[in-house]
Amino acid sequence: MSNALTIANDRLGLIVEDASSEVYIFAADDFKFRLVNRGGRENLGFSADEIAERTPWDIKPELSQAQFMAMVQPLLKGDQENLDFETLHQRKDGSVYHAAIRLQLIRSDGDDVFYAAVQDITGSKRAEAELKETSSRLDAILSNTTMAVFMLDDRQHCVFMNNAAEDLTGYTFAEATGRPLHDVIHHTYPDGRHFPITECAIDRAFPENSHTQGEEIFVHKNGHFYPVGYTASPMKNDDGLTVGTIIEARDISAQIEVRKEREAFNETLKSKIAEALAERARLESQLVQAQKMEAVGQLTGGIAHDFNNLLQVIGGNLELLKNEIPADDLRARRIHNALSGVERGAKLAAQLLAFGRQQALEPRPINVGALIHGMNDMLGRTLGEMVKVETLISGGLWNCLADPVQVENMLLNLAINGRDAMGHSGKLTIEAGNASLDDEYATGHNEVSPGQYVMLAVTDTGKGMAPDIIERVFDPFFTTKGPGEGTGLGLSMVYGFVKQSGGHIKIYSEEGRGTTVRIYLPRTRHQANETVNDAMMTIMPGRGEVVLVVEDDDAVRATTTEFVKHLGYAVLEASNADNALAIINSGVKIDLLFTDVVMPGTLRSSELARLARQRLPDIAVLFTSGYTQNAIVHAGRLGDGVNLISKPYTRDGLAIKLHDVLNREPSQPTNPISAALAEEPSAPTGPLRILVVEDETIIRMVTTDMLARLGHHCEEAGTLADAIAQLKSGSFDILFTDLGLPDGSGFDLIRQAMNEYTGIRILVASGQDRDAYPDDLRSNPAIIHLFKPYYDQSLANAMAALTATGPQSSR
Repeated sequence: MSNALTIANDRLGLIVEDASSEVYIFAADDFKFRLVNRGGRENLGFSADEIAERTPWDIKPELSQAQFMAMVQPLLKGDQENLDFETLHQRKDGSVYHAAIRLQLIRSDGDDVFYAAVQDITGSKRAEAELKETSSRLDAILSNTTMAVFMLDDRQHCVFMNNAAEDLTGYTFAEATGRPLHDVIHHTYPDGRHFPITECAIDRAFPENSHTQGEEIFVHKNGHFYPVGYTASPMKNDDGLTVGTIIEARDISAQIEVRKEREAFNETLKSKIAEALAERARLESQLVQAQKMEAVGQLTGGIAHDFNNLLQVIGGNLELLKNEIPADDLRARRIHNALSGVERGAKLAAQLLAFGRQQALEPRPINVGALIHGMNDMLGRTLGEMVKVETLISGGLWNCLADPVQVENMLLNLAINGRDAMGHSGKLTIEAGNASLDDEYATGHNEVSPGQYVMLAVTDTGKGMAPDIIERVFDPFFTTKGPGEGTGLGLSMVYGFVKQSGGHIKIYSEEGRGTTVRIYLPRTRHQANETVNDAMMTIMPGRGEVVLVVEDDDAVRATTTEFVKHLGYAVLEASNADNALAIINSGVKIDLLFTDVVMPGTLRSSELARLARQRLPDIAVLFTSGYTQNAIVHAGRLGDGVNLISKPYTRDGLAIKLHDVLNREPSQPTNPISAALAEEPSAPTGPLRILVVEDETIIRMVTTDMLARLGHHCEEAGTLADAIAQLKSGSFDILFTDLGLPDGSGFDLIRQAMNEYTGIRILVASGQDRDAYPDDLRSNPAIIHLFKPYYDQSLANAMAALTATGPQSSR
């Protein structure tokens, strides 16, 4: 009997331990837990030993000991057998959950214990709250919508009306509830006849179990009739059975009046149909032309990409051959001529990209009047003495936003076309003025946005063009010139540049009366800087100057110090102004103090700058801030002699600002990349292991041959999958990859290589511009970009720049 009892107790313990509900047993004298099953322990996060030292109020943050004792008194006194309540339980990690508890007192030979069955009801509580919130939102919507809403039961009796329904009908919900809605507001025809419900279209939604909508005449409580637009839909329960109807209605008196007025204009509109159809035909013709140009642009862009690959094969092999033949050999001269042809092909590909609007532009505010004046000498030499050039620049000329180099190319192209059209003798007029293209003009030219533009016009006195020629003049390779006199890409390039710049181009020409090409470039209100020195806009590296970075945000400070280190500076860092002052007072050499404006601590940043200059008179100071008004900015202007870079700032922006504040001349570059590219290219020291990833077999073979001539060891891969497998099986110093792979993107390969292989450097060979890179890769210093087509010298330059950067840091 004793053994049977033991077995029964063991089984009972197992049942309690594995129960899906949480089970708690605690003593009635000291209230410490005697048993908490696995479900309870796991939910609370306590071990059996830890929970044994606790009492119920220890895990109930909302109940004190006194409150809990008072709550269980009815059980202790025997007034109640069970106690049901909800409370919060607090886990070991501090989080809480809702618990539903049934508590009872079990008395046994003086060893009284409380037995609690606990259910985690957090999910149901959340669902209850969400339901309550949804109901509140629905009530708010129905109460505030201007649409009248009625709900009818399966007898078509009204069971709900919102406020808008009461306003529409004049009846309150109390007056309509429990009555057939039809009998309340739809019982009579406007002519006074009785309106039986069997003839009511609204009522059909329920018996026919279908959605219906239309217009009807309702009867207001005060007796007047009014038109409504309605929708009636069957209301279904969870089983899909129709249990009622939902009706939405609105007064459409105003709409009917508008409808009558509209009908009165029908006769007038009919007279304009022919005119509208003619205008539509004209716009459709323009649209077809625009779509044709877009399609041709995409085609030429694809051709240019493939053409660059072919040039890469041809040029690469020619470069290899050139290095194997003496310079005085006749074959070397032929190779040189062939390479010149490759260069011309590359320029042709650039023109195709320009037409396809895929060239990389560098737009900035420019004054085209000054630009045209600067071209006078070049135009005179190019067009010859027999062509008279006249320039007309309007006063008060606006600035436009465009790439100045491409604007010059565009004007030169148009001038040469005009010269050829005039037979190298005539008058060429170049005009620049302000223009506003209004909505009416934009309506007739669907590719134009209304607004303000700077207009450039080039007019010749040549033979002009017929209308059918004008329609084709922008097509690539279309030309009216004789064989060998033109490629047919000049106007195509102009067209692509103007469209890519957000502008508009229009040609006016008549046979025998010359041609005018007008270009509209978007106006900008930014000031043009005609004295910009492109060399100063390059990123100038540091030369080991010491920069003290003071920033209280750890993440910002870490990012900033990495920026500064990569830019060639030595870095010290401090988390506040007080710590920074201690570093300054230590006597260590510091060239520039780079400090946040608003930081915790007793010392303000402006005071830190003043004390730093007292201690180190030659120190430069650069402030940074995410605010527009603070200790160093007054009324939107910086104080005298104060340098500020606003947050957020880019790595390139910081580089330019640091160089500007340190006032270093842009000579003698010391950054390894700049130094490597400034010197005569040479093969990097020591052989490197390079994985060449390129799907074009010939290009891959030529590239590996070039790299081998530079003294490196190469492995090849033609697909993304093959490249990943090669990376896993070998140790490579450099990943040399194209971006367009047959089974994936080269960007994905670059990310995986940089994340998984510490120290690997990346060399990208592509016809795309670096601006096309994703944001996370565009400014990464461990990636060097090499434009296709590339040759021995450009490849050697890229390798020198890449090896000068050193291995990329692990992530």
